[in-house]
Amino acid sequence: SSGINAEYGGHISYSTKRRLKKLLTKFYPTVKLNVVFTRGFRLSNMFAYKDRLPLSCRSSVVYYTQCAKCGPSAAYVGKTKNTLHERFYSSSGHLHPSSKNSALLGHLDSTGDPECEFIFRDIKILDTTKHDYKLRYVESIILKYEKQNLNTQERSIPLNVV
Repeated sequence: SSGINAEYGGHISYSTKRRLKKLLTKFYPTVKLNVVFTRGFRLSNMFAYKDRLPLSCRSSVVYYTQCAKCGPSAAYVGKTKNTLHERFYSSSGHLHPSSKNSALLGHLDSTGDPECEFIFRDIKILDTTKHDYKLRYVESIILKYEKQNLNTQERSIPLNVV
């Protein structure tokens, strides 16, 4: 059995398929031909289907950020169901001045270096999913195998990994 992909060209495609199969059967009776038609070139194939949301509007993500000066030695991995902007700048967000227990603000305070900062546009999205439990699993796996020194928690959800 052999197969080929051919660009669909309307009704003539089916008659061409029949002729091709007849010709192949005449010279190679044991070979079965399977012709699959694909969509041809379209202008729409050259563009993304949807526009990408700006970083601040992305939600249900596992993210990575690091200090602009200290680099990976001051990195943090987290997850949020809210938008990233809410997670970082709301009243309980990472970078809101009144936020308590923020590992990122704790780093900035402990170093006292004015060059230390967390730049919002440099946040990297590691994964995205619609379900919170999947976010927690992904975050837990990353926290287990990629130690980030600003993370105080060891995991989001218990992992029974051998």
